[in-house]
Amino acid sequence: MSGQTHRRIALFAVLVGLGIVTGSRPSATGQDRDQQVASDMQRASREVVSTAATAADRFESRHLILYIDKGLLSTAAEQQFSADLEKGFVVASDYLQRTFNSRQRGVGKPSYYLTNRAGISHAGATDVFLFARRVIASPAIAIHETVHLLLVRTATTGRNREDLSADEEATLMATSGLWLVEGMASYVADELAARVPLPPARLFFDGDNSTVDTEARKWLAESRGQKVAPFVGSHGIPEDFLADRPNVAAPFYVLGHSLVKFMIRRAGVSAMARLYEEHFDGTRSIEDDVKRVTRKELSQWREEWLRFLADIR
Repeated sequence: MSGQTHRRIALFAVLVGLGIVTGSRPSATGQDRDQQVASDMQRASREVVSTAATAADRFESRHLILYIDKGLLSTAAEQQFSADLEKGFVVASDYLQRTFNSRQRGVGKPSYYLTNRAGISHAGATDVFLFARRVIASPAIAIHETVHLLLVRTATTGRNREDLSADEEATLMATSGLWLVEGMASYVADELAARVPLPPARLFFDGDNSTVDTEARKWLAESRGQKVAPFVGSHGIPEDFLADRPNVAAPFYVLGHSLVKFMIRRAGVSAMARLYEEHFDGTRSIEDDVKRVTRKELSQWREEWLRFLADIR
Protein backbone atom coordinates (compact mmCIF):
# COMPACT_ATOMS: atom_id res chain seq x y z
CA MET A 1 0.00 0.00 0.00
CA SER A 2 1.35 3.42 -0.88
CA GLY A 3 1.59 5.74 2.09
CA GLN A 4 -0.46 8.46 0.40
CA THR A 5 -3.20 6.19 -0.84
CA HIS A 6 -3.84 4.68 2.58
CA ARG A 7 -2.84 7.26 5.14
CA ARG A 8 -6.08 6.50 6.94
CA ILE A 9 -7.33 2.93 6.67
CA ALA A 10 -10.20 3.24 9.07
CA LEU A 11 -13.86 2.51 9.07
CA PHE A 12 -14.49 3.33 5.42
CA ALA A 13 -10.97 2.66 4.27
CA VAL A 14 -11.10 -0.96 5.27
CA LEU A 15 -13.19 -1.65 2.23
CA VAL A 16 -12.99 1.42 0.08
CA GLY A 17 -9.71 3.12 0.78
CA LEU A 18 -11.53 6.34 1.57
CA GLY A 19 -10.57 6.40 5.27
CA ILE A 20 -11.99 9.04 7.50
CA VAL A 21 -11.05 8.32 11.12
CA THR A 22 -7.55 7.26 12.04
CA GLY A 23 -6.67 10.87 12.70
CA SER A 24 -9.86 11.51 14.65
CA ARG A 25 -10.24 11.88 18.38
CA PRO A 26 -11.02 8.66 20.25
CA SER A 27 -14.71 8.28 20.99
CA ALA A 28 -16.77 5.29 22.12
CA THR A 29 -15.02 2.10 23.14
CA GLY A 30 -16.27 0.27 20.06
CA GLN A 31 -14.78 2.91 17.80
CA ASP A 32 -11.51 2.75 19.75
CA ARG A 33 -11.38 -0.97 18.95
CA ASP A 34 -12.18 -0.28 15.31
CA GLN A 35 -9.45 2.34 15.19
CA GLN A 36 -6.92 -0.14 16.55
CA VAL A 37 -7.87 -2.72 13.92
CA ALA A 38 -7.62 -0.05 11.22
CA SER A 39 -4.18 1.06 12.41
CA ASP A 40 -2.94 -2.54 12.48
CA MET A 41 -4.19 -3.06 8.94
CA GLN A 42 -2.55 0.13 7.76
CA ARG A 43 0.84 -0.98 9.07
CA ALA A 44 0.41 -4.50 7.73
CA SER A 45 -0.64 -3.30 4.28
CA ARG A 46 2.43 -1.09 4.00
CA GLU A 47 4.56 -4.11 4.89
CA VAL A 48 2.87 -6.21 2.19
CA VAL A 49 3.67 -3.59 -0.44
CA SER A 50 7.25 -3.07 0.71
CA THR A 51 8.02 -6.81 0.62
CA ALA A 52 6.04 -7.76 -2.50
CA ALA A 53 9.11 -7.87 -4.74
CA THR A 54 10.61 -10.75 -2.75
CA ALA A 55 7.62 -12.27 -0.89
CA ALA A 56 5.17 -12.54 -3.78
CA ASP A 57 4.87 -13.78 -7.36
CA ARG A 58 4.01 -11.01 -9.83
CA PHE A 59 1.49 -11.25 -12.67
CA GLU A 60 0.64 -8.42 -15.03
CA SER A 61 -2.41 -8.40 -17.29
CA ARG A 62 -3.89 -5.76 -19.55
CA HIS A 63 -5.65 -3.82 -16.79
CA LEU A 64 -3.88 -4.65 -13.51
CA ILE A 65 -0.88 -6.01 -11.63
CA LEU A 66 -1.33 -8.89 -9.21
CA TYR A 67 1.03 -10.00 -6.42
CA ILE A 68 0.36 -13.40 -4.83
CA ASP A 69 2.28 -14.24 -1.67
CA LYS A 70 4.56 -17.20 -2.32
CA GLY A 71 3.26 -20.57 -1.18
CA LEU A 72 -0.43 -19.70 -1.27
CA LEU A 73 -1.21 -21.36 -4.61
CA SER A 74 0.34 -23.69 -7.13
CA THR A 75 1.70 -22.11 -10.30
CA ALA A 76 -1.32 -23.26 -12.28
CA ALA A 77 -3.71 -21.91 -9.63
CA GLU A 78 -1.87 -18.58 -9.60
CA GLN A 79 -2.29 -18.26 -13.34
CA GLN A 80 -5.99 -19.10 -13.12
CA PHE A 81 -6.53 -16.60 -10.30
CA SER A 82 -4.77 -13.92 -12.36
CA ALA A 83 -6.92 -14.68 -15.41
CA ASP A 84 -10.14 -14.63 -13.37
CA LEU A 85 -9.14 -11.38 -11.67
CA GLU A 86 -8.58 -9.72 -15.05
CA LYS A 87 -11.96 -10.97 -16.31
CA GLY A 88 -13.66 -9.74 -13.15
CA PHE A 89 -12.10 -6.31 -13.57
CA VAL A 90 -13.30 -6.09 -17.16
CA VAL A 91 -16.88 -7.15 -16.44
CA ALA A 92 -17.10 -4.72 -13.49
CA SER A 93 -15.72 -1.89 -15.61
CA ASP A 94 -18.18 -2.63 -18.41
CA TYR A 95 -21.15 -3.01 -16.06
CA LEU A 96 -20.45 0.22 -14.16
CA GLN A 97 -19.24 2.08 -17.25
CA ARG A 98 -16.18 3.18 -15.31
CA THR A 99 -12.48 2.81 -16.09
CA PHE A 100 -9.31 3.17 -14.05
CA ASN A 101 -8.03 6.65 -14.91
CA SER A 102 -4.27 6.23 -14.65
CA ARG A 103 -3.59 9.94 -15.12
CA GLN A 104 -5.82 10.93 -12.20
CA ARG A 105 -4.64 8.06 -9.98
CA GLY A 106 -0.95 8.65 -10.68
CA VAL A 107 -0.11 5.03 -11.58
CA GLY A 108 -0.41 3.10 -14.83
CA LYS A 109 -2.40 0.20 -13.39
CA PRO A 110 -3.91 -0.74 -10.03
CA SER A 111 -2.04 -3.28 -7.92
CA TYR A 112 -3.80 -6.22 -6.25
CA TYR A 113 -2.23 -8.21 -3.40
CA LEU A 114 -3.46 -11.71 -2.52
CA THR A 115 -2.16 -12.16 1.00
CA ASN A 116 -3.01 -13.18 4.55
CA ARG A 117 -0.82 -10.42 5.96
CA ALA A 118 -2.98 -7.30 5.49
CA GLY A 119 -6.18 -8.11 7.34
CA ILE A 120 -9.60 -8.27 5.72
CA SER A 121 -10.03 -7.36 2.06
CA HIS A 122 -9.93 -3.64 1.36
CA ALA A 123 -9.39 -1.30 -1.57
CA GLY A 124 -8.14 2.20 -2.21
CA ALA A 125 -7.59 4.50 -5.17
CA THR A 126 -4.68 2.44 -6.55
CA ASP A 127 -4.24 -0.68 -4.38
CA VAL A 128 -6.48 -3.62 -3.52
CA PHE A 129 -5.71 -6.12 -0.73
CA LEU A 130 -7.43 -9.49 -0.91
CA PHE A 131 -7.57 -11.62 2.24
CA ALA A 132 -6.34 -14.92 0.84
CA ARG A 133 -8.06 -17.23 3.32
CA ARG A 134 -11.42 -15.83 2.24
CA VAL A 135 -10.78 -14.90 -1.39
CA ILE A 136 -9.13 -18.12 -2.59
CA ALA A 137 -12.30 -19.98 -1.58
CA SER A 138 -14.59 -17.17 -2.79
CA PRO A 139 -12.78 -15.27 -5.58
CA ALA A 140 -15.81 -13.13 -6.47
CA ILE A 141 -14.89 -11.06 -3.41
CA ALA A 142 -12.26 -9.57 -5.71
CA ILE A 143 -15.09 -8.13 -7.84
CA HIS A 144 -16.55 -6.57 -4.68
CA GLU A 145 -13.24 -4.80 -4.05
CA THR A 146 -12.89 -3.83 -7.72
CA VAL A 147 -16.21 -2.00 -7.49
CA HIS A 148 -14.75 0.12 -4.68
CA LEU A 149 -11.63 0.77 -6.75
CA LEU A 150 -13.52 1.81 -9.88
CA LEU A 151 -15.96 4.10 -8.09
CA VAL A 152 -13.28 6.38 -6.68
CA ARG A 153 -13.93 9.29 -9.04
CA THR A 154 -11.33 11.74 -7.74
CA ALA A 155 -8.88 10.65 -5.07
CA THR A 156 -8.13 14.18 -3.85
CA THR A 157 -11.57 15.70 -3.23
CA GLY A 158 -14.42 15.39 -0.72
CA ARG A 159 -14.37 12.28 1.42
CA ASN A 160 -11.48 10.95 -0.67
CA ARG A 161 -9.03 13.66 0.42
CA GLU A 162 -5.81 12.65 2.14
CA ASP A 163 -5.42 15.92 4.08
CA LEU A 164 -8.65 16.07 6.09
CA SER A 165 -8.37 17.50 9.59
CA ALA A 166 -9.64 15.47 12.54
CA ASP A 167 -12.76 17.63 12.79
CA GLU A 168 -13.47 17.32 9.07
CA GLU A 169 -13.01 13.57 9.23
CA ALA A 170 -15.40 13.22 12.17
CA THR A 171 -18.04 15.38 10.48
CA LEU A 172 -17.86 13.53 7.20
CA MET A 173 -17.90 10.12 8.87
CA ALA A 174 -21.06 11.02 10.77
CA THR A 175 -22.91 12.08 7.59
CA SER A 176 -21.69 9.30 5.28
CA GLY A 177 -23.58 6.27 4.00
CA LEU A 178 -21.45 3.19 4.57
CA TRP A 179 -24.47 1.00 3.70
CA LEU A 180 -24.28 2.39 0.15
CA VAL A 181 -20.59 1.51 -0.16
CA GLU A 182 -20.87 -2.10 0.93
CA GLY A 183 -24.32 -2.72 -0.48
CA MET A 184 -23.31 -1.53 -3.94
CA ALA A 185 -20.14 -3.62 -4.03
CA SER A 186 -21.95 -6.71 -2.77
CA TYR A 187 -24.80 -6.40 -5.26
CA VAL A 188 -22.51 -5.88 -8.25
CA ALA A 189 -20.19 -8.74 -7.25
CA ASP A 190 -23.11 -11.18 -7.09
CA GLU A 191 -24.62 -9.82 -10.30
CA LEU A 192 -21.38 -10.29 -12.24
CA ALA A 193 -19.76 -13.39 -10.74
CA ALA A 194 -21.39 -15.78 -13.21
CA ARG A 195 -20.00 -13.79 -16.14
CA VAL A 196 -16.39 -14.65 -15.24
CA PRO A 197 -17.58 -17.35 -14.29
CA LEU A 198 -17.25 -17.61 -10.50
CA PRO A 199 -19.58 -18.68 -7.69
CA PRO A 200 -21.29 -15.81 -5.79
CA ALA A 201 -19.12 -13.88 -3.31
CA ARG A 202 -21.32 -14.99 -0.39
CA LEU A 203 -20.23 -12.23 1.97
CA PHE A 204 -21.80 -13.05 5.34
CA PHE A 205 -24.55 -15.25 3.94
CA ASP A 206 -24.91 -18.37 1.81
CA GLY A 207 -27.01 -17.00 -1.03
CA ASP A 208 -26.79 -14.31 -3.68
CA ASN A 209 -28.88 -11.46 -5.11
CA SER A 210 -31.88 -13.78 -5.36
CA THR A 211 -31.91 -14.62 -1.65
CA VAL A 212 -30.48 -11.52 0.05
CA ASP A 213 -33.89 -10.03 0.85
CA THR A 214 -34.97 -13.13 2.74
CA GLU A 215 -31.69 -13.03 4.66
CA ALA A 216 -32.20 -9.35 5.44
CA ARG A 217 -35.68 -10.05 6.80
CA LYS A 218 -34.22 -12.71 9.09
CA TRP A 219 -31.59 -10.30 10.42
CA LEU A 220 -34.26 -7.69 11.21
CA ALA A 221 -35.99 -10.24 13.41
CA GLU A 222 -33.00 -10.72 15.70
CA SER A 223 -31.06 -8.47 18.06
CA ARG A 224 -27.83 -8.13 16.06
CA GLY A 225 -29.70 -7.00 12.98
CA GLN A 226 -31.87 -4.63 15.00
CA LYS A 227 -28.76 -3.05 16.51
CA VAL A 228 -27.23 -2.08 13.16
CA ALA A 229 -30.49 -1.40 11.27
CA PRO A 230 -30.58 2.32 12.24
CA PHE A 231 -27.37 2.80 10.22
CA VAL A 232 -28.84 1.28 7.02
CA GLY A 233 -30.69 3.77 4.86
CA SER A 234 -29.33 6.42 7.20
CA HIS A 235 -25.87 7.74 8.11
CA GLY A 236 -22.91 6.86 10.31
CA ILE A 237 -21.13 3.63 11.21
CA PRO A 238 -22.05 1.09 13.90
CA GLU A 239 -19.48 0.53 16.64
CA ASP A 240 -17.26 -2.53 16.38
CA PHE A 241 -17.76 -2.64 12.61
CA LEU A 242 -14.17 -3.86 12.20
CA ALA A 243 -13.57 -5.39 15.59
CA ASP A 244 -16.64 -7.66 15.72
CA ARG A 245 -17.32 -8.79 12.16
CA PRO A 246 -19.70 -11.71 12.89
CA ASN A 247 -22.04 -9.68 15.07
CA VAL A 248 -21.85 -6.21 13.51
CA ALA A 249 -20.55 -6.37 9.94
CA ALA A 250 -22.51 -9.49 9.02
CA PRO A 251 -26.03 -8.06 9.51
CA PHE A 252 -24.92 -4.63 8.27
CA TYR A 253 -23.62 -6.01 4.96
CA VAL A 254 -26.72 -8.10 4.31
CA LEU A 255 -29.11 -5.26 5.13
CA GLY A 256 -27.14 -2.78 3.03
CA HIS A 257 -26.99 -5.25 0.15
CA SER A 258 -30.76 -5.70 0.27
CA LEU A 259 -31.45 -1.95 0.37
CA VAL A 260 -29.12 -1.21 -2.53
CA LYS A 261 -30.70 -4.03 -4.55
CA PHE A 262 -34.12 -2.47 -3.85
CA MET A 263 -32.90 0.94 -5.03
CA ILE A 264 -31.10 -0.41 -8.11
CA ARG A 265 -34.22 -2.24 -9.26
CA ARG A 266 -36.12 1.08 -9.15
CA ALA A 267 -33.55 3.82 -9.82
CA GLY A 268 -31.09 1.85 -11.98
CA VAL A 269 -27.44 0.88 -11.74
CA SER A 270 -26.27 4.06 -13.41
CA ALA A 271 -27.94 6.28 -10.82
CA MET A 272 -26.58 4.24 -7.93
CA ALA A 273 -23.03 4.26 -9.32
CA ARG A 274 -23.30 8.03 -9.72
CA LEU A 275 -24.61 8.34 -6.16
CA TYR A 276 -21.67 6.33 -4.79
CA GLU A 277 -19.12 8.38 -6.74
CA GLU A 278 -20.57 11.79 -6.00
CA HIS A 279 -21.16 11.06 -2.32
CA PHE A 280 -17.50 10.24 -1.71
CA ASP A 281 -16.25 12.87 -4.12
CA GLY A 282 -18.13 15.49 -2.12
CA THR A 283 -19.05 16.55 1.40
CA ARG A 284 -22.87 16.52 1.41
CA SER A 285 -24.76 14.21 3.74
CA ILE A 286 -25.97 10.88 2.38
CA GLU A 287 -29.54 12.17 2.79
CA ASP A 288 -28.82 15.20 0.59
CA ASP A 289 -27.03 13.15 -2.06
CA VAL A 290 -29.75 10.50 -2.28
CA LYS A 291 -32.44 13.15 -2.74
CA ARG A 292 -30.39 15.02 -5.35
CA VAL A 293 -29.54 11.93 -7.42
CA THR A 294 -32.71 9.83 -7.06
CA ARG A 295 -35.28 12.64 -6.60
CA LYS A 296 -36.59 10.85 -3.50
CA GLU A 297 -35.89 11.28 0.19
CA LEU A 298 -33.65 8.63 1.75
CA SER A 299 -36.20 8.16 4.53
CA GLN A 300 -38.82 7.32 1.90
CA TRP A 301 -36.52 4.78 0.24
CA ARG A 302 -35.95 3.19 3.63
CA GLU A 303 -39.63 3.02 4.52
CA GLU A 304 -40.53 1.46 1.17
CA TRP A 305 -37.72 -1.08 1.48
CA LEU A 306 -38.78 -2.09 5.00
CA ARG A 307 -42.39 -2.52 3.84
CA PHE A 308 -41.13 -4.66 0.95
CA LEU A 309 -39.19 -6.90 3.37
CA ALA A 310 -42.19 -7.18 5.66
CA ASP A 311 -44.30 -8.48 2.77
CA ILE A 312 -41.91 -11.28 1.80
CA ARG A 313 -43.50 -14.67 2.26
